[in-house]
Amino acid sequence: MKRRKPIAVFIALFICITTLFTIMPDAGYEDTFSKYSSSIAVVEENIKPVIVEESIKNILILGIDSRHGERSRSDTMLVLNIKDDKINLISIPRDTLVELKGKGIQKINAAYAYGGVDLSKKTVEKLLDIKIDHYMVVNFKAIEKGVDALGGFDVQIPKKIRISDPEFKRYFTLKEGKQTLSGVQTLGYLRYRSDGRGDIGRIGRQQNFLKDIQRNFLKVDNIFVLPKAYKAIKSEISTNMDFGDMMDYFVRGYELKDNVDYHILKGYCKYINEVSYYVGDDQSLQALRQVLQ
Repeated sequence: MKRRKPIAVFIALFICITTLFTIMPDAGYEDTFSKYSSSIAVVEENIKPVIVEESIKNILILGIDSRHGERSRSDTMLVLNIKDDKINLISIPRDTLVELKGKGIQKINAAYAYGGVDLSKKTVEKLLDIKIDHYMVVNFKAIEKGVDALGGFDVQIPKKIRISDPEFKRYFTLKEGKQTLSGVQTLGYLRYRSDGRGDIGRIGRQQNFLKDIQRNFLKVDNIFVLPKAYKAIKSEISTNMDFGDMMDYFVRGYELKDNVDYHILKGYCKYINEVSYYVGDDQSLQALRQVLQ
């Protein structure tokens, strides 16, 4: 399989662990990373490094499509819940019905457009009854740039998919079976919504995609290919995590790479004033809150 290891590392960047490079200086980052990579290897010897003080950490991950520099709605919203013995990844559908202060009933992805990270953070905290410790905002251009920088990505396409992006006049078909995708194709595949299931179908594809590569990205021997991905995507990611936070999460992620659970807020569609919303199911919401504790 072509370039399996490098792309696995890039997707790790997407889901937060390796975004540690966003806070590293341009000059000398390879040397800095080499210095810290040796400390990560202690995991191989079952030596526990010093981890962040609280046993549970929650990281809000927002995927945005800021094509023209304007503040957009968050197209993807994830919560990465890191515990001592498990990692939970929670997907929140973008059309989830919430009430935003001063804005009334809205879709949850509007929180970023109205109030940026701060309002998105407060809205998710209220919805899931948790504290968000850190955030990461990823412009989707990062996926396109990162995949191209690393030479494409091999993925198993479950059925033929026709993808179109009228704004940029991009039209292509992904055939069923194993395909090597370019950056544009990978982004199109992860964002595809025209299968009759809308955002829920897209979330399912994204989670299956991450499950498929999960076995490969958290490997110590992958660590030295990260600078190449960093150079390609550094301008497309922002976070409030410092280098120490990133290294702690990387080590914990490595230790728990075989114990990751994927969840989604279940619900149903409802029209209010001729606008379609996704209403979270109360039982599903309570179950997720329990998972996050």
